[in-house]
Amino acid sequence: MSSKSPLPANLLKNKHWKWHIPSEKTAETVRGLVLSAPHLVKSTPVRAVYHCEDFYLKFDRSPNLWSAFRKSIYPKSRVEYGIGRNLAAAGIPSVECLGWGKLGGTNVLITRAMPGFEPMEGVFYREIVYGGGNPDGILSEITAFLKKFFDAGFYHGDLHFGNILYNPGTHELAWVDLIAIGHPGTIEPAARRFMSRCIVTLREGLNRARMLRTIREVGAAETDAEAETFYFTEVRHSALHLLETWEKRSGQALSGYPKFADAVPCPGAPGRTMLLRKDWLERPLLTKEDAANGMPAGYELLRVDNEAEAETIYLRSIYLQTLRVRHRRVAAFTRPNELWLEPLPAGFEGSFPHNDPEAAFFWRTLDEQMIEAPASSAGRLPDGSFYLTDLTQIRAGFEE
Repeated sequence: MSSKSPLPANLLKNKHWKWHIPSEKTAETVRGLVLSAPHLVKSTPVRAVYHCEDFYLKFDRSPNLWSAFRKSIYPKSRVEYGIGRNLAAAGIPSVECLGWGKLGGTNVLITRAMPGFEPMEGVFYREIVYGGGNPDGILSEITAFLKKFFDAGFYHGDLHFGNILYNPGTHELAWVDLIAIGHPGTIEPAARRFMSRCIVTLREGLNRARMLRTIREVGAAETDAEAETFYFTEVRHSALHLLETWEKRSGQALSGYPKFADAVPCPGAPGRTMLLRKDWLERPLLTKEDAANGMPAGYELLRVDNEAEAETIYLRSIYLQTLRVRHRRVAAFTRPNELWLEPLPAGFEGSFPHNDPEAAFFWRTLDEQMIEAPASSAGRLPDGSFYLTDLTQIRAGFEE
């Protein structure tokens, strides 16, 4: 969140706005809102999102004159408002679109705030992957929600779980950020499979049987064999995409980019910096207080020969987490050569039968993600999922 509002506080009071808000009461309230930094949710050169009172206001901004001219003719807010109305008419749950407005090359979409809702992926990681909850209920809700959307003839060009909100209290789901949704009326099998790829991003919290069942339930496959082919194709695709963007991501991970780590002064070592690693929800595995007061029980110090080797091990952990492979993560990295590993999970078993379908599925998943790991570096958790323990024995795809 920016500390400064990118838009004037009194912007909505400008008399030259052209408003398209059916409810006059809502229109009057919106025109009286004041835009300020505490209300700012997101700001980029082309977008600013504010949460004011009971509303979200998503401004589509113009970085240059050509963009301003184009957006004055074809406002994105008008398009998204229309999509929201179509979803509502079809009974598809989504954020409630209340209206839109245009002021030259700037336009804004007004939606109603949804207390209690949060991005689905965050809920899944918090409650299932990290919280150890049973995934069956939430998966049934996800597949029913997606099937209703597909069966109603809607198409989403950027379907991921950041675009789906979930209320853990009421078990309701709803679409948000609607601009990529279309309504061709009929969804071909290839389009359904394309949109269903989002299911594979939940793999860190699912065993083989539950993953294949979910792929079938959403309609992306009819048999387990088809579901496996679908799964491994998408796993490979995600690994290749990561490698394409790896130079940027690895640079961010090593520099203390907030998504990956917090860079803090190393306790007792003036001039040295410690990277405190974050999980998928961007929560630190260790805090500054932990580092200052002595690492908590269970964390293990790993010293390697040189800085290059330490960087590689740290980046292996980032690579595995990005590809949703459970492993003993590097919780902190202090240059030149000190790495702190998180504790082993409770109930971890260092051996497992190598001839069962779950094990074969696990090793094939690693292979498709271009991860080499000996059997001695893997074990099993109480929920049946597999877990890599020794990062010094693993080779990740970026090392090819």
